[in-house]
Amino acid sequence: MRRLWQALAGIAVSGAALWLTLRGKDLDRIAAEIRGADYSTLAPYVGVLLVIHLVRTVRWGILLEPVAHVPFARLNAASAVGFMALMVLPFRIGEFARPYLVAERPHLRVSTALSSVVVERIADGIFTGLLLVAALLAVPAGTPGVGVLRTGGLVVSLAFGGLLVFLVVGVYSRERAVRLLTRALRPLSPRLAERAAARADAFIHGLRGVPSPPKLALFLALTATYWALNAYGMSLLARGFGFDLGPAATFALLGVLVVGVMIPSGPGMIGTFQGAILVGLSISAPPDVVATRGAAYANVLWAVQLTVQVGLGLVFLFSRHIRLAQIFSAPAEVGSGLDEEEEEYRAVPPPP
Repeated sequence: MRRLWQALAGIAVSGAALWLTLRGKDLDRIAAEIRGADYSTLAPYVGVLLVIHLVRTVRWGILLEPVAHVPFARLNAASAVGFMALMVLPFRIGEFARPYLVAERPHLRVSTALSSVVVERIADGIFTGLLLVAALLAVPAGTPGVGVLRTGGLVVSLAFGGLLVFLVVGVYSRERAVRLLTRALRPLSPRLAERAAARADAFIHGLRGVPSPPKLALFLALTATYWALNAYGMSLLARGFGFDLGPAATFALLGVLVVGVMIPSGPGMIGTFQGAILVGLSISAPPDVVATRGAAYANVLWAVQLTVQVGLGLVFLFSRHIRLAQIFSAPAEVGSGLDEEEEEYRAVPPPP
């Protein structure tokens, strides 16, 4: 029932976002812009997306390496199918697929795999938030909405920075981190505080493997490469729709997109994706252009990313590294796996 409500809520969010995106737009003109676009950059953009997948997979492997060596073939399959699940399942519940697909007890536990994904998300959130703020500094202060976007980028960076601080405290003092979380949540709900503290205890234990300094430097370099490739690919496809985006405009567009798709929505992130692209383009393009060519670009960009990601996932879905039932049972299995690890790893109960 909870999954059903999550799915319905995600579909409702996507429906509202899509309605807001298309409200008052000339749909015939948008369709004409899609048909008349120059698609000579489409094949190179697909190539960039494939390289992005490889960079993302190698980067994930660096986080898992201190705990367990996962063969690249298995890591690649789990990455492809996991990101496909993230794209097609509503309310971002596909986030649970990747850690569950790669976990293999006792060598690689669910909490460790999940921790690696959270560390990825924190690094990406801080990086793109700061990138958005830096890119928007090059935009004139009088540009409509730029102040709100700067504030949004700063809030995202601070939020993920706070999570990073919490995890660092947890690595060096698990009990202290659990105690802080308990005290923060107890005024809201004692039961929620107890449950969250138990999960955090098991989760923090999954961070016990820290990459060596050279590997950490490689992880950060791959993170920068990953987002640079995303920005380059988006600007490449934008040329076919008449947008000559400079570095500042491209990174601002990318940053707004990342913030936009953080909103839990329906399958394929439809609605929130297109809305974020239109907001990002409005920084550097006139409103009438954004409403036509911008809307055409947003929908084609979304369709290409979705097709490539789902296509990659389908290629590996029936490989020997993946069991089809795992995709749909991942959220429940991750929860039960964490429940087991709570009991196994909590050597010290959360302080009162």
